[in-house]
Amino acid sequence: MKKEKSVTRSFRVSETAFKALEEDAARRNVSVNTLVNQLLLAYANWGRFFAKIGAVQIPKEAFSRLLDASSDEAVIEAARLSGLDTPRAIMLAKHGTLSLTTVLDFIRAGAAYGGYAEYSEVENQGKLVITIMHNMGRKASIYFGSLLESIFANIDRHPKISSSEHSVLIEI
Repeated sequence: MKKEKSVTRSFRVSETAFKALEEDAARRNVSVNTLVNQLLLAYANWGRFFAKIGAVQIPKEAFSRLLDASSDEAVIEAARLSGLDTPRAIMLAKHGTLSLTTVLDFIRAGAAYGGYAEYSEVENQGKLVITIMHNMGRKASIYFGSLLESIFANIDRHPKISSSEHSVLIEI
């Protein structure tokens, strides 16, 4: 992967904010510079788009409880509807177009910055195989699988999607 060019800038930050950055950087065993860059990338690639639509952040445990309290049919319908509008708006705002590249970028960013799953992709026998791994159980797999089907439908693609209790597999 090509290393992105960096720029040097200076900013004034409150002492309280800087101390929090130092504490988190030490806990993660990274420099303050690295941590600030990670935070800025999370904002640039994810947070600024969700801030515009008024997204709500909830702990994974709360999300899992909401899913578990719903029927499979309700989970599927909520995911289907969610996959049709918000991702489409974000992909268009970020890239100006809908394509396989922008869909994959959205899914990668969601896993990286959304905090709900781990993303893995490999090429196998000419197919791209994506694995979304999570620890939220069967209903979350149902939700993510249905959400991903709707996201791909935005570009008229219908990959093979299968799931287990803690993962969703996409074959393109």
